[in-house]
Amino acid sequence: MSEFVALRARQAGAFSRRQAIAHGVSDKVLQRRCRARQLQRVYGGVYTDFTGPLPWSTRVWATWLAYGPDAALTGETALRWYGMDGDWSADTIHLAVPHSRRVARRTGVVISRHRDLEARLHGTRQPPIVRLEVAVLVAAGAGGDLSRRAAILLDACRQRRTTPERLLADLDALPKLPGRRRLRRILVDAADGVQSFLEQVYLRRVERAHRLPTADRQVRAVSVDGSARQVIYRDLEYSPYGLIVELDGRAGHFDTSSRWRDMNRDNSAAADGKLTLRFGYQLLGEPCRAAGQVAAVLRLRGWPHVPRPCSPSCPVGDQVRGGSSPVVGA
Repeated sequence: MSEFVALRARQAGAFSRRQAIAHGVSDKVLQRRCRARQLQRVYGGVYTDFTGPLPWSTRVWATWLAYGPDAALTGETALRWYGMDGDWSADTIHLAVPHSRRVARRTGVVISRHRDLEARLHGTRQPPIVRLEVAVLVAAGAGGDLSRRAAILLDACRQRRTTPERLLADLDALPKLPGRRRLRRILVDAADGVQSFLEQVYLRRVERAHRLPTADRQVRAVSVDGSARQVIYRDLEYSPYGLIVELDGRAGHFDTSSRWRDMNRDNSAAADGKLTLRFGYQLLGEPCRAAGQVAAVLRLRGWPHVPRPCSPSCPVGDQVRGGSSPVVGA
């Protein structure tokens, strides 16, 4: 029985009927303890050794026990189990099963089927779990808007949990993954240094679409404030022209300390003779306007070329030739 206690502890209080019988606990005992509210039945043949609401980890174990030993955690459930930062759903448990297997659908459980599932697992971990790269790709391919898909992929790389190259290698092994072509484009950009959805929008819809010069990304610099020196990273820098572009997403730019940090960073750049343009989510609706502003500053600082309009209606060429002054985006 001490082994059974240890087993239940490892499984966050969850256990199966098969495990109970293997440790000498009969069906009659299970039924009697359920009636006495010493246990609760979660699924057919799956129990917990306590009553009341189930913590997330207990729900994960109970769900995996209900689907059997050849299932594995995947998607957002696997990412949360790995401890990766993110806005993961706690209401739904994501499991992967072999492609040939047919399983019953249960409320709050999402099942994905994989060929050669065993090759996608992480060693001998319990409960079985797909490798982090597979979990990231499954979560990114599960739907939602493009910004969320990009955020999942780019955050995994930014947090140094994996690399774009490793994700691309696993993407090739998932031919049926929804949205593979879009995910591949995001990962190719990540390999070029892109670390956020907004950076990807800037790269594709501002810089490349209008043939601006290629900026250096995530440039390490030292900010000096009095006697204090602090290492900072600038989103994009057009080094030959003394222009910095900062991209402010929703996270990390609302509180006072973040605004002060951004001001100090911009002021430090100005002290070095560099100008900072700052853009936010207006890039999604006005990429051409942003391109015109960046190009105007670049030309004032020595860039010898003219940006290319991205479409017949794009105003960027006329805007720069007409001498429009740049306006910093907020």
